[in-house]
Parts: sequence; C-alpha cells; structure tokens
Amino acid sequence: MSANRQLAHGQLCYIEIPATDKTNSADFYEKVFNWTIDRPYDSFEAPGMIGHWITDRPAAPESGPVVWISVDRIDDVLNVVRIAGGEVVQGVTADGPRWLAKIRDPGGNVIGIAQHGPR
Repeated sequence: MSANRQLAHGQLCYIEIPATDKTNSADFYEKVFNWTIDRPYDSFEAPGMIGHWITDRPAAPESGPVVWISVDRIDDVLNVVRIAGGEVVQGVTADGPRWLAKIRDPGGNVIGIAQHGPR
C-alpha cells in the first residue's frame, strides 16, 4: 500500500490473520484472492490494505468479526477455494444485488466473499 495514499477515517487498513502454517495461508490467499505476498516474510498486501499472518493467536471460527472480501466471479472463487485447501462453509445465497458465500481458510478462519452484480 502506497505510503502516500490517504486513508479515510474508519477505513479498514490493516489485518492480522491467524494461521497454523503461514506458508500454507499465504499460498491460499495468493491463489484465491491474488494478494501480493511479501516472501520470505509473513506479510501481504491486498487492495487498500496490508497485514500479516500470525501464529500466536488461534482462529475464532465460531465467534468474532467476519471479514468480507469482494470477488469478481463467486462460483469460480469457490472452486479455487476447494483446490487451494479451503472449505466452503455456506454456499452462495442472494442478498439483493449481491451474491454471498462463506469459506474457511486453511488456518480455520471463516471469511465472507461477495460478488456484486449479476451472477
């Protein structure tokens, strides 16, 4: 994320993602969401946000906030999730002009994905 970019008040800008295996999690997010991975380090850059994988805190698959990530083609992304070692927790449902699904990454984190517009 460019240091010169101005962030809006309240904008999500950094996230720590629990991981049991940082390399496995990095590979998953790179394949599924095309995030830029800063190898050999445990950090990443996603659109409008940076973060790290951490091993000192477990995932909270049954509680806590759920992060929603925008995707272009939800059905294709769900296929990549399965191939990359993730799990589909909740299949695609319509929500007004959006299509939503929930997945679990290899570290056990539940993540929402959303496709805006026609499916």
